[in-house]
Amino acid sequence: MTAASSPNTTDEAFVAQCEADYTIAEITAVAHVTHGATAPTHVLAVVELLHEHLEPNPLIGLAPKSNGYPRGTDLGTRGGKLLVQRWHVSVREGIQWYRTCARGSMTVPGKDPLKPTVVRLGQLGDDPPWPYLVVEVEEFWPHSEFWGDRPAGSRWHRLVPIASVDVTQGWEASDFEKARNFFMAEVHVDILSRSVLVGSCHLRLPNPIYRDLQQRIGSDRRSVHFDVDPYPAQPLNELELTFWNQRSWGATSVRRMTLQPGINVLHVPEGVEQVAHAVVCQKRGLLKLSQSAGFIRAFIGTMDLISEQRSVEAPKGRYTVGVSGASQPIQVGTPRPEGALTRLADDEGQQRTQRAWAETAFRWFDKDSVTGTQAIRDIIRSASRNVDLLDPYFGRGDLMEFALSTTKHGLPFRVLTSHDFCTSGEDSDLKIERGDALAKTLESVRAQDPRLNIEIKVMPGQKSPVHDRFLIVDGTVWVLGASLNEFGSRGSLLMKLPASPAHGTSGSPTFSVSANVFDAHWGTSDALADWVKRRAASRTGSRGASQPGTFKERVLSTKRTLEEVLQRVREVWRA
Repeated sequence: MTAASSPNTTDEAFVAQCEADYTIAEITAVAHVTHGATAPTHVLAVVELLHEHLEPNPLIGLAPKSNGYPRGTDLGTRGGKLLVQRWHVSVREGIQWYRTCARGSMTVPGKDPLKPTVVRLGQLGDDPPWPYLVVEVEEFWPHSEFWGDRPAGSRWHRLVPIASVDVTQGWEASDFEKARNFFMAEVHVDILSRSVLVGSCHLRLPNPIYRDLQQRIGSDRRSVHFDVDPYPAQPLNELELTFWNQRSWGATSVRRMTLQPGINVLHVPEGVEQVAHAVVCQKRGLLKLSQSAGFIRAFIGTMDLISEQRSVEAPKGRYTVGVSGASQPIQVGTPRPEGALTRLADDEGQQRTQRAWAETAFRWFDKDSVTGTQAIRDIIRSASRNVDLLDPYFGRGDLMEFALSTTKHGLPFRVLTSHDFCTSGEDSDLKIERGDALAKTLESVRAQDPRLNIEIKVMPGQKSPVHDRFLIVDGTVWVLGASLNEFGSRGSLLMKLPASPAHGTSGSPTFSVSANVFDAHWGTSDALADWVKRRAASRTGSRGASQPGTFKERVLSTKRTLEEVLQRVREVWRA
């Protein structure tokens, strides 16, 4: 979106112009009510100003039993209720209601007109400063309008909560899905997928001058035609169109023209490449701004026709694959002739690819364990808050090589290794089982420097529940293609994952390696010292050195075993 202003920027002049352009204000307010709460929490409000050529919502004014408003949905004990109310007021009253929201409260009519609900709002910030407006470049409603058609773009003002508003505390996945369905059905926006929308208010001014402005290229590719469809009795001589023509590495020209009803032709003698335009009104300021876009010269592709089905019997079950025998080339239009512009466009594409490649941090190590080890140490040394490491094959040598490479005293360093590895053999130097060797080494380094804050846990299971390896430094996740003990000695990949968004498209929390993998297994794993004690007891028991002899001793032993099992079950359940 791009800021737009009107030559008249006082409140009264702004309201007067809106009253001249529009006939009614349509207000939509969405709220959330938790069970037992005395007041609702504001979720979203939109004030739309409509002129005589735009259709208002015909359900406004009807009772809920007649499919009118207010209406809502119950998400259950955890989720609470979602409510939506819609009503009509005059243009002036709609703007005044919107500005009241900026001062921290809104009044929403209820089933009883004499008993409206006053909703308290948090601190809201203007964008842009009032009464300036922003012109829509990308549609706010990508799927559908609230009601009817709102063509030719809109101008907006927003009130955004300074502090984030969370109405999803304690929700489960089913609550998110039910809320998303309600929002999409009632306001056509997945509010929970954009946290800035929760608690926000919006003023919308649809285009009051024309229905549509289409641009198309001339047959000679040296002119652009603009087709204007104005609303009845709306003059266009107040509208000026500014056009700019871009090439792969800059703009060639900027032109202006006063729009007239019907077809307006703008000549571009240097040839049309990528174009953009803006429409400015003398009274209202900027009405439209397009994104830069090109015109398709040709479409080249292939069509594959599936001629047979391949059936495959695999160990995990049967599957089929559609196979085509030949491809049919398709071409529509005439491709650009070879020349300087083609070379420049290709180079620009390569530059974009290189920038995207540079943003994806990864390195490949092959037959160079020294460089690979140093690369991981460098990442660990950059930590300022914490380090989490999940490596099912983490052992005594890795503790010395990596866990001691932190540069801040007391930095939390958590490690997850596996029962499978800790019991799979002996340490070559200490001649004891790998888990015991790791425990002894941890005790030794802690004794040498008590400021070290290293915790190690052992994931249960004869096989590690996680196969991959992850290094998480200050919340940034690195994927290790091999375990630390062999990293770089053979082909190994080190790659940084992009940060996970807080919420997915449905509003529910997204998958996170930190939370869904590391923290989940950390909560169900044994501290290394506890694991060593149990391991020692199991080895002693297996040799029969302390087997209970009498019936009473066997009963007591069985009781102790059951207590340990139940305690473990409770630990896992709580985790």
